[in-house]
Amino acid sequence: MKSKRKSHRSSIPAGSGAYRQGIRQADEIIAKEGAEIRLDNWQQLALDGFAPHEPDRSALAHYIATYRDRIGVAWAHEVLRLQVFFDAQDYERIVEHHDRAFRSYPRCALIEMWVAGYIMRTSGDFWRARQMYWNAAAELPSFAKPHYELGFMNYLLGDFPGALGQFDQAATLVAVDDVELGSRIFYNCGLVRMALQRDRQAAIADVEEALRRKPDYAQAKEALRAMKGKPRWIPW
Repeated sequence: MKSKRKSHRSSIPAGSGAYRQGIRQADEIIAKEGAEIRLDNWQQLALDGFAPHEPDRSALAHYIATYRDRIGVAWAHEVLRLQVFFDAQDYERIVEHHDRAFRSYPRCALIEMWVAGYIMRTSGDFWRARQMYWNAAAELPSFAKPHYELGFMNYLLGDFPGALGQFDQAATLVAVDDVELGSRIFYNCGLVRMALQRDRQAAIADVEEALRRKPDYAQAKEALRAMKGKPRWIPW
């Protein structure tokens, strides 16, 4: 789930019919933070507000450069509102705002990549979220996250070879300093590899890499003990 920074923003009202109230409160928060969106700064505010770090920043900058004539101040405003909902972890509002506000703009793979997981959580629309991750994997080839999510979805579908292929692809892309995602990727590589009864030593090496990245990863510790012994089960 998208969590770029800790926020002290108050929660946004939830419940049916609260969307407009949520938008008003989001605008109040944006104003309090001093973000005045203008023709001369909308690109910078969108980048700083939604994608302050790489590789997200370069991906969003590429989108802005590609569609500059079709987006602008209003689009940037919607992006900042979406970030407010992300900061508040308001699942339903994230999805509702994405579906309402961005349907008139060219599809943005980066935004879809972050919204897809919330679609799964709110509506359970597995196939829509899966297509969004496929789009992101195709349009953001240097990103590990879409492959990780597709791997997990393949696992849920019972396609273990497909899951391992996606997890292995994610493992080649994930940044060394992305502790949370990297540890999860290598942990799942090891478990699926073990379940397929392929290379046991490679599976152990995967889980050891997960622990190298995140030494306090309790599930990985338990899995490693099971793999090195004679396990009856592996802790998924």
